[in-house]
Amino acid sequence: MRSPMEERTFLDFYKNTVAGYSNGVMSSICTLLVDKNKITFEAQRSLGDSDDLLYFESKRDFKKVITETTTNIKFANFYENWEFIKLYKYSLPLFWEAKEDKPLEDYLKEIGGNAFVPDDFIPEYVLDTTLKEATPLYWITEEAIFVKFVLQKSYIQPETFDQIDYRYPIVIYIDLKNGFLEIRYDANRYNSNGIVSNEAYESIVTECILWLKNNLHLNLYTCNHANIIAIINDRQNDDVRMYKQMMQMSTGASAELTASENTDYVLPFIGELRELIDENEEIFNQAEDVKTLLLHYLDDKEETASYPYIYIKWVKPVESQSYIVKVTFDYFSRKYTLLQHITGGCKDLGMERMNDAIKYLCESGSFIKGEEI
Repeated sequence: MRSPMEERTFLDFYKNTVAGYSNGVMSSICTLLVDKNKITFEAQRSLGDSDDLLYFESKRDFKKVITETTTNIKFANFYENWEFIKLYKYSLPLFWEAKEDKPLEDYLKEIGGNAFVPDDFIPEYVLDTTLKEATPLYWITEEAIFVKFVLQKSYIQPETFDQIDYRYPIVIYIDLKNGFLEIRYDANRYNSNGIVSNEAYESIVTECILWLKNNLHLNLYTCNHANIIAIINDRQNDDVRMYKQMMQMSTGASAELTASENTDYVLPFIGELRELIDENEEIFNQAEDVKTLLLHYLDDKEETASYPYIYIKWVKPVESQSYIVKVTFDYFSRKYTLLQHITGGCKDLGMERMNDAIKYLCESGSFIKGEEI
């Protein structure tokens, strides 16, 4: 039976969770609170406004803003909504097909899921401990369905050895028009020995897949990424470019290859040698045997090498808006593809960059439907 907490205990989970994020994330939350007219840093605005608008003196006092808003029940809907729209560190993409001609919303209602209405949300003061017993909160837009599970977790703070309870959201983003979805989640925080096993993340993925198949009755498929490198390199006019890749040769040697920082993002060795041949076609045509031998060598290296991961950069006119996604192949028992969203200097910490990345990878053909799970 799901037991509700006391309000103060429930709100402390919000506070502990958000206080554990970086200053960059907390700054973005403050900006969003201002945009949503939830708080203000303008003293004159607090006069005559409703009690719902909180006034703070310093824009840089993130701790005070976070503490006062997370422990105020009036802001629960804001933080529940933020968990839907925030940037997650990891996402695992899959393709899906419906088994029946039935709206997914009907299944969500049948299993007791709660519809999320951003401006009209009342929490149940319940946080589940496992995905198997969790009841989802779902949000439906014109293009997608977001299904959110929130688990309660805890870690031991290294400095004080205090146990800190926090919220651990998992969001399943289901694209309704293009037939793909993502399981989105963050890194676990410190446990008692400071180590987090990959088995914990694999368990999340496995249980989400079972939940999708058993409750939404979906057929699920892996991502086939065989042509991702060729497709991205061939789309010369796009602002999406190869940035780095790990290459493992058949001899067992490996190296991380980094693309240049200027406008030319062709990767070194194989990519540059092919480019060299193309740019000097007349010279190489005069030595056809050398050209053929070299091309056969490059073909052999491409066929026998594997690329455990690559980095893809979305290049924006303003560099602080550019972002990088690491794509790891054959993850979790060599079955799945994993996306890791690199924060770095990028100021965009919302879900739109996740949505844009997965749409590009699927619509470009970089990811296509693979084997059924």
